[in-house]
Amino acid sequence: MISKTAVNCILQTEQNNELTLGHCYSFTSTHSQNTLTGSQIWLTDTNLTALAEISIISQSLKNNKLSGQYRVNYLYKGEEQKTITQMFVRMFEGELSPYIYLLSSQAEYEQALQNGQLIRDSIKTEGFIHASPKNQLNRVANKFYKNTHKPLLLTVEKEKILSTVKYEPAKGGLYPHIYGPLNINAVVKALPISTNKNGDFEL
Repeated sequence: MISKTAVNCILQTEQNNELTLGHCYSFTSTHSQNTLTGSQIWLTDTNLTALAEISIISQSLKNNKLSGQYRVNYLYKGEEQKTITQMFVRMFEGELSPYIYLLSSQAEYEQALQNGQLIRDSIKTEGFIHASPKNQLNRVANKFYKNTHKPLLLTVEKEKILSTVKYEPAKGGLYPHIYGPLNINAVVKALPISTNKNGDFEL
């Protein structure tokens, strides 16, 4: 079984086999940060579907690859699984994704291309640039960008960002905040967006 972990309270797995309560399973992760042996964490699939509550019973790190075993303590089924999955998507989808998103105007983006970086007043007033996980884009766009001339959706690759990115709580879940200018070469796609016939964004 191959898994990946980007949040220490969740172990993601590609395993499709049925899990059994009380049984132990092996895992391998390319994420280099250990979880706490003996601690209870969550097991999900790669889509953040809640599978189980597990305990890490052993682990070792070699060549940036983490491997070990976990025990299944509790299995999620039915409505409980749906509810927990919705929570995981809301809270962790952005942090586990390789991309974050910014909404911008065409003019701001063109200026950033000339300067090599995107700078906003919020760096001075709040210390960071607001970004968004994918699942919050509609809310952010409809709240703040309906009156923006030629709005754009910017897809940003997190590994390319030179400034520090922190995930911090706000309405609806955890949001990525960029603590400094955004180097424009981290933007891998700039897509024009528009509202529907009702005047709303559907991103």
